[in-house]
Amino acid sequence: MGIVDSLAPNFKHTVTSRGIKYHYYFAAPSAGKPTILFVHGFPSLAVDWWPQIAHFKEKGYGLVVPDQLGYGGTDKPTEKAAYVQSLIAKDLVDIIDHEKITDALAVGHDWGSKTTSVLANLHADRFVGFGFLAVGYLPPAASWGLEHLKETSIKHLGRETFGYWHFFTAPDAPGVIKAHTDSCIDILYAKDTRLWLSNVCPTGAIRYFVESDTRTPRVPFIPDELFKLYQEEFNKYGLDHQLNYYRQAISELAAEDDKNIPLEKHTIQKPVFFGGASRDLVCVEAGQEAQTRQYCPNLTLASFDTTHWVAAEAPKQVNEALEKWIQEVVIA
Repeated sequence: MGIVDSLAPNFKHTVTSRGIKYHYYFAAPSAGKPTILFVHGFPSLAVDWWPQIAHFKEKGYGLVVPDQLGYGGTDKPTEKAAYVQSLIAKDLVDIIDHEKITDALAVGHDWGSKTTSVLANLHADRFVGFGFLAVGYLPPAASWGLEHLKETSIKHLGRETFGYWHFFTAPDAPGVIKAHTDSCIDILYAKDTRLWLSNVCPTGAIRYFVESDTRTPRVPFIPDELFKLYQEEFNKYGLDHQLNYYRQAISELAAEDDKNIPLEKHTIQKPVFFGGASRDLVCVEAGQEAQTRQYCPNLTLASFDTTHWVAAEAPKQVNEALEKWIQEVVIA
C-alpha cells in the first residue's frame, strides 16, 4: 500500500467559520498525549508530513495535518485577500475546535512557519508550544517588499536570496509553471542544492531555468509517489492558488494584517522549538535562528544537516528532536 492510500482513511473535511472547506488528516490523541498540528509550506501537501504522522501516531499523539489553503483537497480561492495569514490561522483554530482539541502544539515549515507565528501571536492560549522547521519565527511588521528583501539579504549575506519572489509574484508565473512543470519541480527539489545559488536566489534566474526547460536530478528522499502528486497539482493549476501566499505577502494586505497584532504579542512566551537546516541556501539557518532567539525566550534549538526540506530529509532526527522537546520542555 502506498503512502497516500495508507493515510486516506484518516482524512476528513470541515468548513471553517469563514466558509472555507479544509481537507485534513486527523488522529485522536491517546490519554495524556497532546495533539500536533503540522502546517506545511510551499509547494507541499499534508501528505508530505507522512514520516511525522507515522512516528507520532504510533506514540499516541493526536494529529491534525491539513492541506493548507489553496492546496490538495482544501478550497482554492482565487483572490489573494483570502490568504492573509490571520485568516488562515483562524481557519486552523476552527479545525482544532471542531475536533475538540485542548492540548495542541503547532509545528510549521516554510510558509507554515509564518502561519505558526501568527497562531503564536493571536491564539497563544490555544496552544502549549510552537515549533518551526527551516524557517524560524517570523515576527509581525516585517517588510516583505521585493526590494527590501533584496537589500536585506545582500547586507547580511553578501548575496541575493529571494530573487525567485519576483517570478512567483509575476502575473504570468502560473502559465509558465504549467507549461514547464518538470523543470519547475526539478529546481525546487534539486538534488544539487548549490543550484539554488545560481538558479533560484538571483532575480530572473528561476524564470530562465524553468522557461528553458532545463532539467536536473531531484532529491532522493521524496518518494516518486509524492512527486506524481506534485505533478498533478502543477499541471492542473500552475500553482496559481499557492502563489497567493507570495502575492499577499508583498501587498498592503500583509502589512495591515501585521499592524493589527499588538506589540506585546510579538514576543512568544510559550515553549518554542527551532530546527534549522544547515544546508538551506535561501532560509539561512544563522539568520533564522537569530530572529527566533530575539523573540522567543523559552527556546530549544536543534540543527540538522539538511537542505530546506528538513522533515523529509532527516525524518528520524527531526521526529526524535521534536519528541524530546515535547516530553522534556512542553509537557514537563
